[in-house]
Parts: sequence; structure tokens; C-alpha cells
Amino acid sequence: MRHSIRWRLSLSFAAIALLAIVALGAVLLITLRGYYAQRELDYLRSNAKFISADLGIMVRSELSADELQGQIENLAFLTQTRVRWLDENGKALQDSGVPTKTTLALGTIKGAGYTQTLDTKTPSSDYVGVFSSGPIVTDTVVQIVTQTVTMTEDGVVQEKSVAKPHTVISFRSIPVVGTPYGFGLDTTVVSDGRRSDQVVRQPFYDTAGKLQGYVELSEGPSYGRDILDSVARGWAVAGAVAVLLATIAGWLISRRLSAPLMVLTGVTQRMATGDLAARAPISGRDELGLLGRSFNEMAGQIEATIVALRRFVSDAAHQIHTPLTALRTNLELASGGEIDARQRLLLDRAQGQVARLERLADELLQLSRIESAVMDDERRPIDLAALIRSLAESQAARAEQLGLDFALDIPIRAVMLEGNTEQLRGLVENLADNALKFTPAGGSVTVNLHQVDGWAELSVTDTGIGIPAEDLPQLFSRFHRGRNAAACAGSGLGLAIVKATAEHHGGQVTAQNTDHGARFTVRFRLSAFPNP
Repeated sequence: MRHSIRWRLSLSFAAIALLAIVALGAVLLITLRGYYAQRELDYLRSNAKFISADLGIMVRSELSADELQGQIENLAFLTQTRVRWLDENGKALQDSGVPTKTTLALGTIKGAGYTQTLDTKTPSSDYVGVFSSGPIVTDTVVQIVTQTVTMTEDGVVQEKSVAKPHTVISFRSIPVVGTPYGFGLDTTVVSDGRRSDQVVRQPFYDTAGKLQGYVELSEGPSYGRDILDSVARGWAVAGAVAVLLATIAGWLISRRLSAPLMVLTGVTQRMATGDLAARAPISGRDELGLLGRSFNEMAGQIEATIVALRRFVSDAAHQIHTPLTALRTNLELASGGEIDARQRLLLDRAQGQVARLERLADELLQLSRIESAVMDDERRPIDLAALIRSLAESQAARAEQLGLDFALDIPIRAVMLEGNTEQLRGLVENLADNALKFTPAGGSVTVNLHQVDGWAELSVTDTGIGIPAEDLPQLFSRFHRGRNAAACAGSGLGLAIVKATAEHHGGQVTAQNTDHGARFTVRFRLSAFPNP
């Protein structure tokens, strides 16, 4: 079955669906991954641009290393990225590390006294930031870092940062968790820790345009990883379902396509067994319908040709009998008068040839009837063992005349078959006649019958001249005679009749050489024989 069209077509459908799913999924995942990778890169670039400008201001403000580290960690927290300050040679000066869970401090400060407007006409403006490493409660004193930017009338910018104590009026600490898209207040949400593999470096310069270093952002938010995972899982499930459906569809379509072929195969097998009237019940306008009609037309022509040939052979064999009978009668009358020895010899030879022609005509007529199955109505249960015993007496008498030993090995109980008595009688007689004819004086012929696994096996064994190896393949062909049988009389139709009779009864016949002669074996099923 794995080599049948059904399996091949089903597997072809599944393979096509699998290739389509793989190609579609690969393109989809690559496209989505590229889109989200670009989003990650754009996010890092925009933040790096802002942080580099802010870091430049902080560096020029001459903040301490701890203050700069705190500022960088705050920026890393706000952007959810890893922020590194690199010098001109790429050496890391400050590193925020990967941002983790933190606490965001929110509150109101008393006595701040500052303004958030920046006007180039105003001598100074203040920027205020609140920094906390832990929870802050009300009425505590915190340090407020005030950065003053002064611009003189000639355009020179002066910067100054001052830390002043302020009292907290109201304050509350809120634990937060960073997500790729902002901050969430539900800290029970567990992040899978995945981050982007994109890295961006942004240079920053002092007021004179001299390179001060680089801001490097990495391990930023991983955009769309959950979406990609969901798409990949959905793609795998949809792909498996699609392949399964394609396999089922291929199986159904292959069954529909192969059903007419199976019918056509059954018809050809019926024709091979001799049913020339078998036709393919295939209709349709497609290629299979055309094949069925062409096959039926071919089968009709073959049947007509074979039937005509068989009828010709049967009619010819039947018509030959009339002139042969008249010729034989004339020869007998001519031989009854006074003739010399030479004339008598010629008449005897002529009578022998007439007898040979009559025997040939009878065998041709018998073979034609067997192949045409004209005796089907005469089938009935037959005891093959009893049939062989009834023929044994005449065969034993002939063997005695030829100086041969004739032996029977037949079971006492009946061996019942369903068949035609005359045809089976002719089969046994032909096998026995051949064995006696090709066995020299002093030899032996044995007829054996037994049952093996539901089969009746009839074998005729002799100690005769054997069968040349090159003649075995054509031994049961019409008019074929072995190379070592030229000296013996015969028409070459006896074994052809045996083969036709065996096949007509659903059996088979084989021939083989033994150490001292040859053995012919015919096997019949003990069950009812199918109609030819």
C-alpha cells in the first residue's frame, strides 16, 4: 500500500502543505522580528540622543562620581535600559547595570522656592530634582539639588548646582515594575527577563565641540517577543492542522482518482483468467473515462478476435473429420484387394497419417472447447480418486505390453472436486500416456494422489528420457515438442490440453526433472471452483 497512488498522493498533499506552511511561517516570523527589532533600535536611538545631551550638561556641572552614577541609574530606570558612559577610547566610566524592580518616590516639598521657566532674558532659572534610594516618610528632611543656569549679557552660560535641605510635607513610596511599554503598579507580575540585543552608542561634546565621550544604551525593552512567541505557537498549531487536513483531502481525492483504476485492474485480472466478456464500468468525460472506454473497445476487439479464432479452429477440426473419414474408408477398401507388398506398405503409411490427422483434429477440437468453456454446464462433484482408478486398468495393461511397471498411490477415501468429468479424464490420460510413451522398457510409471493444505495434488512420475532444460519454459505451449521426443509419435497438443484443463478448473500444472526421469504435478483446490 505504501507504493500505491493513494499513499503517494496523500503524502504529496501533506508535503506541499508543509512546505507552504514553513515558507509562510518563516516569512511572517522574519518580517515581525525585523519590525520589532527596528522598534527596539529606534527606541534606543531616541533615548541615547536625549541622554547624551543631558549627560553632557551633568559632566560640565562637575558632579561627583556618585552623583553621576545616581543620575545614570535614574535614567536607566526611566528608560528601562542599561546606560554606560564611555570615554573617548571606549572605556566604561559609569555603568547603570540592568534595571530591576525599584521604588518610585512621590511627594510635595516645603519651601522649594524655585521656578521652572527658562528665559534667555532672565538672568537665571532653577531645575529641581528629588532623589531617593529608599522609602521617604512625612516630616523628614531631604536634600534638594538645585541646578542654576546663569546667562550673562554677553551670552556666556554659567552653571551651578546647590544642594539645600527641604522638609517633606507629604510623601508616599510606590513599588513599580518595569515593562517594555512603561511602568506597572502590579508588582505581582513576573517578567521573563528577556531584553533586546540591540546596542546604540551616541557621542556627546562640550561647548567647544570637543568629544567628551559616548553614551551606550543596551539591553533595552524587548518589543514583541511575547507576540512573536504567540505567533510561532499559533503558526505551529495551524501548520499541524493544515498538514492533517491536506493529508485527509489528499486521501479522499486519491481514493476518488484511484477507484476507477482499481476497477480497471480487476477487469484486466478477470480477462487474464479467461473472462473475455469482462468490461470496465467506467463512465465520465475525464481522462479516466476515456481510458475506460478505450479499454472496453480494445477488450471487445480482442474478444471478437479470439472467439473467431476459436470458432475457426473448432469448425476446421470438425469439418476435417468428414474428408478424413472418407479417406480412411477408401484406404481400407483399397487395402482389401490383391496388392503387392510395396503398395500395402504405402497404404499402411497412409492409414497411419490419416489416424494421426484424426487424432490431431480431435485434440484441436477438445482444446478449443476447453478454452471456450462450452462444457461449463456439465460440471458436477467428482471423486478424483475413483476417476483415476477407473483409468488405471487400461494404463496398467498398456504398461505391461511395453515392459513397464505401473504403480498407483491413491487414498482410499474420496477426493471430491467440482469439475467436468471428460476434461479431467483427458488430463489424467494425457499425463499417463506421455509417461508410458517416453519411458524405455524396464522402467516404471507411478501415479500418486494426496491432499495437502486444502489442495488435491496429482503427480505422474516416470523413469524416462527426461526433459531438456531449454524445453521446460515452452513445454506446455501448443505444438511444442521436446528436442529428445522427435522419435516418438505425437501432435504436441497433449500438454497444452493438460494445462488448459488445469487452469479451467482453477488449478495449476508444473513439470520438473528427477534423478531418473520426469515428474508432472497438477494441483486442484478442494473447495468449489470459480466459474471461468
